[in-house]
Amino acid sequence: MTKNVELPIAVPVSTQQTSVREIYRMHSPLPTETQAMELSDYFRVIRTRWVWIFLAAAIGVALSFGITSMMTPVYKSKASLFIQVDSPGDTSYARSQFALQRVGSYPQLIGDPALITQVAREIGGGIDFQTVKASLTAVNPSETVLVSVTAEADDPRQAADLANTAAVVLASNIEKLENVNPKVLTVTAELSVRATPPVDPISPRKSLNLVLGLVAGLSLGLLLAIFVDRIDPRILRAKDTERIVKLPVLGTVSKEHRRTDRSSRSKANGYRQLISHVLLANDGHLPQRILVLSANDETEFDGEQLASALASMGKKAVLVYGDGHDQPSQSAGLVDAGVTEVLTGGASLNTAVLIRDEIPMGVLRAGTERPALRNFDVVAQLEPLITELEAVYDVVIIMTTTNAEPLDGAAVALHCDCVLVTAKMRKTTYGKLNEIVEDLSAVRVGATGLVLTGNRSAGGRRWSIR
Repeated sequence: MTKNVELPIAVPVSTQQTSVREIYRMHSPLPTETQAMELSDYFRVIRTRWVWIFLAAAIGVALSFGITSMMTPVYKSKASLFIQVDSPGDTSYARSQFALQRVGSYPQLIGDPALITQVAREIGGGIDFQTVKASLTAVNPSETVLVSVTAEADDPRQAADLANTAAVVLASNIEKLENVNPKVLTVTAELSVRATPPVDPISPRKSLNLVLGLVAGLSLGLLLAIFVDRIDPRILRAKDTERIVKLPVLGTVSKEHRRTDRSSRSKANGYRQLISHVLLANDGHLPQRILVLSANDETEFDGEQLASALASMGKKAVLVYGDGHDQPSQSAGLVDAGVTEVLTGGASLNTAVLIRDEIPMGVLRAGTERPALRNFDVVAQLEPLITELEAVYDVVIIMTTTNAEPLDGAAVALHCDCVLVTAKMRKTTYGKLNEIVEDLSAVRVGATGLVLTGNRSAGGRRWSIR
């Protein structure tokens, strides 16, 4: 139950033009710093903003696939030379050690300009010197008498031809250099493993690029989701709202666009469930003064449906509109006079309240004139007005917003024993709700709970008191 605490604060006459909210904030400043995100906030962002993450991941994979498809594939092929040493005057061990010592210097011959020119000439096909030089490499695997010649090209067959041709030319050059005195030492370089056209290119690596694109997209999507959540933190889930705003969600009521018997029953049931949850939150007692404080003009809370639900319980309610911008039009059959005219003495309460016998209920509009009273004068006259209504009606329902005319929500909250804050799914932001909670805290009033409005599909589930 919302409790009104009497504050021993003296309000000087010179500050009577200042709003009630500002006076109380002078004595009770509220913290406004932004809190850092916790781990649970990141999980909330993933749950509620997963569409952004999915789209970013899909775009990352698509871009990676597109870029990879436009890249020229590179194929790699390898041929191996086996080095043998024959020396009639040495033992087999000595010959093998000599081969191991000499073979380490053979890969350097692959960069010989004469060798590269000969390879380019034998390959033909218009391949130039620089292309052959850039594509050929040679290595000596450790502790072996092998020389591996590797060639890279954008065509698998050309890569194999380059590797085989370069290996044969390299073998010929090695033998020319070493076989100066064949009677003493003979070195033979034999093409032991011929290069074959490779099946798959070494680059681009499509699978790796797609994975990298996916990871980059997911990372960017998460950052984008966090950014969107920061600049546009709209209510998407009731559970998150309870944790962030620290208000229990008492229920949800939907705005039915199709007028059918089924939709009307569903809408009425939503308000009946709301009353049940209000009773549970109020220790089983029905509040006599209920303030419905809307976060914005698009909350779509139907006060007449709430009054109708109370009427089904045998309670007669009066609906008071405190915001001149959010009230029924005169075409609805309501009288012109309202709260403004009653407070200024321009009309009596009996003539301003329209009686709806079919529900039954009463309706008091905000009025048509601009308030001619100061804020504190309105607050002072509001209690007698509510008391006079309570003499006729079981429940007084006041619907207004913050900074409204003639009845400001924070000022009205001082006179009510139940404050329901309403917000619309996917429209109201957490920042707006926090502002309302701060406005109520500034006048030492706590909200009873939060009512979410919108279609049932937006809420995702029914809410109950926890």
